Amino acid sequence: MVQGLVRLTLLAVLLLSGCAVTPPAEKAEPVTADTELQGSPAMALLSRAEQARAQGETGAASRYLERALTMAPNSSWLYRELALLRLEEGDGHAAEGFAQRALRLAPDNDDYRAELWELVAAARAEQGDRSGADEARARAQALRQPDRA
Repeated sequence: MVQGLVRLTLLAVLLLSGCAVTPPAEKAEPVTADTELQGSPAMALLSRAEQARAQGETGAASRYLERALTMAPNSSWLYRELALLRLEEGDGHAAEGFAQRALRLAPDNDDYRAELWELVAAARAEQGDRSGADEARARAQALRQPDRA
């Protein structure tokens, strides 16, 4: 009889634990230049780089970004911007290197990391590395759907 009661109690605990509801995970704050560089003089250089890039002056944009990195060497955002610039210039190898560096420095934000993996995928595709691009896209997808990974 005691064994039956223990089994019944254990069964009830197992059933009830399956009904437990976990609250949804808090959505991480979006990563932007402002969140990474707020109050840094690198922000002004980033702004100048964006203006130069918009005017087609990629060399000047690159110089501004590289100077900004001397002020904020751990900014994932600045490495992301350099990766985008190199990709725009058609330099997939350099773009991948900067995107990988951005990933190493990236804050814990799945959406931002997924975006960076998409950037790696684009850089690899630019280099003709189709399987590497597919792998990077899969990593981005896994970050966007963590429950299915």
